[in-house]
Amino acid sequence: MIDIHNISNIDWINQKISILGAGRSGIGAGKLAQHVGASVFISDFSTTNSISNNLQSFDYELGGHSDKVLDADLLIISPGIPDTIPIVQSYLELGGIVVSEIEFASWFTDEPILAITGSNGKTTTTHLLNNMCKNGGYNSLIGGNVGIPFSENVLNQIHNPIENTVHILEVSSFQLEHIYHFTPNIASVLNISPDHMDRYDDIHDYAQTKLNIAKNLKESGWLIINEDDLLLQSFVKGKERTINFSLSASNQTLYHLNSTKVYDENENVLFYLKDCPLVGNHNIQNILASSTMASLFGISNSAITKAIQNFNPIPHRLELIDEINGVKYYNDSKATNIAATEVAIESFEKDLILILGGQDKGESDFTELTPIMNNRVKTIVCYGQAGEKISKQLTPDFTCEFIQNFDDAFKKTKQIAISGDVVLLSPACASFDQFNNFEERGLKFANLVKEIGINV
Repeated sequence: MIDIHNISNIDWINQKISILGAGRSGIGAGKLAQHVGASVFISDFSTTNSISNNLQSFDYELGGHSDKVLDADLLIISPGIPDTIPIVQSYLELGGIVVSEIEFASWFTDEPILAITGSNGKTTTTHLLNNMCKNGGYNSLIGGNVGIPFSENVLNQIHNPIENTVHILEVSSFQLEHIYHFTPNIASVLNISPDHMDRYDDIHDYAQTKLNIAKNLKESGWLIINEDDLLLQSFVKGKERTINFSLSASNQTLYHLNSTKVYDENENVLFYLKDCPLVGNHNIQNILASSTMASLFGISNSAITKAIQNFNPIPHRLELIDEINGVKYYNDSKATNIAATEVAIESFEKDLILILGGQDKGESDFTELTPIMNNRVKTIVCYGQAGEKISKQLTPDFTCEFIQNFDDAFKKTKQIAISGDVVLLSPACASFDQFNNFEERGLKFANLVKEIGINV
């Protein structure tokens, strides 16, 4: 077994590394491990040809995890795999060390890391920060939970070293479960709301996992926190090296907000709200978080402003697909928990036809949406594994219809929508009952909307 306390002294030649999960994260970690000289074994439950085609340069197994996984000096676990499965527990009982892919990748770069986590808003904030750093003259490498594994970016950096490189990472709670040395120069926790309660014991367990992002914060580092999130504030109370961002007036923030603009502590205007391409208070919070991180990293206000004004909204996050016969269709497939759906609904005033459903991520109480839906939502169409449960919970207060199949649920919205309505896909559930991921669900929605346009 490797000595986790002395990473810099490890001779990686012929060290045996097992990797659980043959997705992009596992492959990225495997390639980086091979580059430094380690012997890699990858294990995955899947048996699909597309996965085996990506594994030809590795020793691997598909269709389950055998005891061969246990013959390793280090185990790297992919984010989607919980450490409660038997093979991981067996490895831990042998005294083995289990690390996440982002932990492993961080051992092989000395470049600064700016990392973002939170229950909602991570992707938008990460892309904003990435654009700000690029405008500030940095070779900014975006990765982590946004699609490009940290290991992949680190390996590219090793092969093609460029001055002024900075790693911008979106980090999920799953990626933060096995952290030992991972040390962002600046970290941000955007918010905390119940999510993945099928994986964590309770909200405290989930929040503490999120806060692993700052467990190794150096004296020169900063933790950026949402002052408006009282639940988050309760978990970070007393933490040093924190700076807040907030929608309300505060002396503890770098940027301030009034009814028309965002400005800095010297009253220099960062941007006017009318020039912002992102809608909703949640997006203003995302902008404040990314701007605060960028400013602390030395990025000028002018570079930050340019990134905000030229920003293109992220696909599947309140994405306007089209307006057909006076009906607007918004794709918010990335809203996989109740808190994310709340902020989406709050972005509209009235006449919403809302699509909810998919795979419940725990014992969710969808009546938590009721206050924000009142006077905004006309009809709710529920679909999928959680659809009947959602319909039963919300029918006392709203017009609800449960339709199992996603395509048929969408067709129902087409039948009932009239000019002036907004059809909003903001499911508050995971996608895995009928889709491989939220992107596939969002693309299906977009294609169904386009079919309407073709037939008009």
